[in-house]
Amino acid sequence: MKLEKFYNGKVVLITGGSSGIGKELARQCLIMGAHVIITGRNQERLDLAKRDLGGLGDLTAVVCDVTNYQLNLDLIHKIRLAYEGLDVLITNAGLSAYGDAMYSHPKVLKEVIDVNIYGSLFPAMAAFADLLPMGGSVLFVSSIAGFQGLPGYSAYSMSKMALTALAQSMNAELKKTRLFVGIAYVGFTENEKSKRTLSPEGVKMEVPPRPELFTSTREETARRILKQIKNRKFSDTHSVLGKLTRLSTRLFPELVRRIMKMNYKAK
Repeated sequence: MKLEKFYNGKVVLITGGSSGIGKELARQCLIMGAHVIITGRNQERLDLAKRDLGGLGDLTAVVCDVTNYQLNLDLIHKIRLAYEGLDVLITNAGLSAYGDAMYSHPKVLKEVIDVNIYGSLFPAMAAFADLLPMGGSVLFVSSIAGFQGLPGYSAYSMSKMALTALAQSMNAELKKTRLFVGIAYVGFTENEKSKRTLSPEGVKMEVPPRPELFTSTREETARRILKQIKNRKFSDTHSVLGKLTRLSTRLFPELVRRIMKMNYKAK
């Protein structure tokens, strides 16, 4: 089945859909004829996204803090009333922070963990009853930071590793159902100029530049995620760098740790 045919008429919920990969996922789904709901915590960004994408199809933008379980339940209830079900959930909402763990403010670490872990778990829990009878799909968006703890990104790495355990557990628990659970390990993807990360003190700062050689476009990353869902492929690692990271971490863990230590500038 072609990708366009698979998504045509599907009801797709994308968290963190007001910018970046999430916004591009929404754009591609709309072009293929899906009914798309995007969430975010910032009303202004959601309004801008709806202005940019609204003309492509049926798009709903909802302010929702995905770390709040009740708000997720309320959102799913609204989707149920509007569409009588949900076919695809992509938990794309994420947050990064830079700084040594021991020198970062506890509130910063907690916010990163809450958004990246509970912000994936709670939407899945809230949507479960609607996705199950549809034989729907849940796709967790992780990162190559989920393979190896990156110095300076301890909370981010920890939270992305946790998604692997969540996806593996759910995949086994739901083996007797038609519900698909998968995880995508996204590599370096081009950022929008407005994208920010948190400093150790919680101040928003520009994301450090990424090596162009290893950076994928948002279009490429989104397309690959959508193909993974269609093909019901449990795990997909993006980019050559991602595959090398995953393989080297498995085969040469001590060497990888030494390289990380050598290349990281101590505080």
